[in-house]
Amino acid sequence: MARVIVKTFGDCRKTPKITLFKSLPRRRESIYKRVMDSRLPGCCKFGSNPESRATSPISLDGEGQGDGVKCCIINPPSLCLSPPRGREDYILSYVLFFCNSLLRGNDLFYLFRQSFEVLKSSKICLLILVFCTNLHAQLSFKNHLEWTDWHDYDRRIWENWTDVAYQWHGAQLGGRYEINYPPDPFIYPQDSLLKQFDLTFLYAEYDTKNWNLRAGNFYSMFGRGLVLRTYEDRNLRVDNNILGGKVEYHDDIFYVKALAGQMRDRYNRRGDTVYGGDIEVNPVSFLQLGANYLYQTNPEGYSSSIGAARMNWLWSWGDLYAEFARPEGTNRYSSYMGFTGAAGDFTFTVEYKNYNHLAFKNKYGTEYSAPPALTREHTFSLLNRHPHALNLDDEQGYQLEVTWFSTTTWDVIANHSKTLSHKKQRLFEEYYLESHNVFFDNKLETRLAGAWTFDFTTNTENITSIIDPQVVLSKRDLIHLSWQHQHTKNLLDLSEYDTELLLIEYSRSPYGSLALVGEYTNQFKLNNIKMERHTWLYGQLTLNFFNNQELHILYGSRQAGFVCVGGICRYEPEFRGVEIRLVNRF
Repeated sequence: MARVIVKTFGDCRKTPKITLFKSLPRRRESIYKRVMDSRLPGCCKFGSNPESRATSPISLDGEGQGDGVKCCIINPPSLCLSPPRGREDYILSYVLFFCNSLLRGNDLFYLFRQSFEVLKSSKICLLILVFCTNLHAQLSFKNHLEWTDWHDYDRRIWENWTDVAYQWHGAQLGGRYEINYPPDPFIYPQDSLLKQFDLTFLYAEYDTKNWNLRAGNFYSMFGRGLVLRTYEDRNLRVDNNILGGKVEYHDDIFYVKALAGQMRDRYNRRGDTVYGGDIEVNPVSFLQLGANYLYQTNPEGYSSSIGAARMNWLWSWGDLYAEFARPEGTNRYSSYMGFTGAAGDFTFTVEYKNYNHLAFKNKYGTEYSAPPALTREHTFSLLNRHPHALNLDDEQGYQLEVTWFSTTTWDVIANHSKTLSHKKQRLFEEYYLESHNVFFDNKLETRLAGAWTFDFTTNTENITSIIDPQVVLSKRDLIHLSWQHQHTKNLLDLSEYDTELLLIEYSRSPYGSLALVGEYTNQFKLNNIKMERHTWLYGQLTLNFFNNQELHILYGSRQAGFVCVGGICRYEPEFRGVEIRLVNRF
């Protein structure tokens, strides 16, 4: 068994000391070798000057006798480029990730944050890392790191999310430490409002057969989200968790939930206090009835509320769902209805929405609700260039989708969606058709797709065609090609242009993949358009190692576009530079 204990942290000039205690003396040389092998590029040589501002000495001792040798692991370089800002500015998660490379196999290894001075002088609760094989409890650790070097803006951005959860029987403790150094100005326009280092998520939970009790930060959803839906999506940089408490009870007939707290906005600010309850009853096996209510109040005494009722009718071949909501003080009703079924070789979905003054926000303008957008979520890049952003106050529409399973090797998807304002102004419309085929005993898989899309935001019509084949070379090797073409017509000035995208990707399971993506547009030829670049090219390397580590490296240039999930969109400007994403799970 071996363990690492973080003793103290100083600034970049006063290096921290990390002592490794070892209870298996015969493995000393093996442990030391793994420490040396775990060095990062740019880390100082072992035994070099310990006062180097970018390094941290580590002492390897036999049972704490002080007979070890000194080595170093680099601290995040970006934090040492500016004058020290205090103990809370040091990224423990960076060290935590690389500590995993010290020991493998059946060793019990954990990093325990235990420093009285740090707890006394810092706003951080340093996180715990455990990697073990034979504990009665379960400790999970996930670290998500993103580093971006944005050449056009001469900006380097470090983002990190460290999640730790400890579970013992029905009890669970967890937390998340978040770093934005500095905040991305395209995501956080008022970047001075966001703390660059912050403990953003902390909770304690107890779960039994019928009860669930939670204090701290949590996510929750009522029905299909017409009244309340809180969630995290890091691609969108959305995290609207609630800080407070939640109680749930459930049995074969009843499900009851009560909660109270304050919801986070994008800058981790919390304003108004919200109280809510949700109840669902199953009087018979094929019917579910539910209702929920949300009440909000602020320190000034202003309050508001919203309520909803729902029904879900189940058959062996399908189900019908309906939900209706109404904010307090208005006679405007909002609704969502969906029907899903199957018959023979067909499956189908029919959905309808009518969102009329449904927006319910806290003092910082963050929505409590996120109902279905009723637009198809695409995996192809060009189909996401003209998305629909959900408007909870004024839109109505529908979505129809049919899937035909002709044979075991061929299926066809047809989708149509349309969104209008209550004044019948067309906001979004799309027709989509996809054919999926498998040939030669699964050696060749092809997707042929086409779409016609109208987008009111850009006032354009877009015709997109896609050819997407995959060729299996062996049990582990695969080649993926994707050609996407989009013809765009601007309905304001009637100008037209084309965009081409080509992807070539080689994958070897389970080790990773290498992709090359190129894009070209002739939009620069239009008289009223000025573009500095009309060709983009980037390469992306993905590596999977130790079964639970993922590394993504992107280098090159990428066209501007939207990132959208469920009608919530984030615009990403044109990019040229390097992106590195590292994800650890234990």
